[in-house]
Amino acid sequence: MYAKVGPISAALEQKHPVRSEESGSLVVSQAHGAYFEAAKRGVVFTAHSQTGCVWTVGLATTYTGVAVSNPLGSGKNLSILAAGFQEVVQPAGIQAAWLAGGYSTTAVTHSVPGVPVNMLLGGAIGVGKFDTDATLPVAPSILIPLTVGKISAVLSTSAGPILTHVKGLVCVPPGGFVIVAAFTVGAAVGQYGCIVWEEVPIV
Repeated sequence: MYAKVGPISAALEQKHPVRSEESGSLVVSQAHGAYFEAAKRGVVFTAHSQTGCVWTVGLATTYTGVAVSNPLGSGKNLSILAAGFQEVVQPAGIQAAWLAGGYSTTAVTHSVPGVPVNMLLGGAIGVGKFDTDATLPVAPSILIPLTVGKISAVLSTSAGPILTHVKGLVCVPPGGFVIVAAFTVGAAVGQYGCIVWEEVPIV
């Protein structure tokens, strides 16, 4: 078996030799960014609030903020890659934000739907649904922290990180949903959030 030195350009399902570097060592590391291949295939999406809003406090089923849901029968799992939360106006008190989620055979009510963005810019929209205002079928559960709790009512520059790389640790099956959950009342136009996911066929 021979290995090729240098980059290889191949189409999907095309066979090609393994790759080595100049000294003959086999190259087994990724050649590009961690999510490049999935993004280039057009299966990575983001839901990001485009204007600030008052986030729902805690884990209520009547929710405003950023919610991503996977419709029943979609045929895909949503693999959560990252989520984030940021304030641009000083909140009313100490703030913390978490990724939270749940599952139900009852669908999410899409009160104010948003439009997900394909991270292959110009790519088609997938199956995941994005809402800035939704009625959740069940109360969500806290999953992963997105910020550390602050010690005073100040902007999130004191709370970082702004983006948490979940890296597929949370899988949202059909019927599941995730939200960015906040725990202090914010200013009227002061809070933004995002959730990034990859859509993976169920096999």
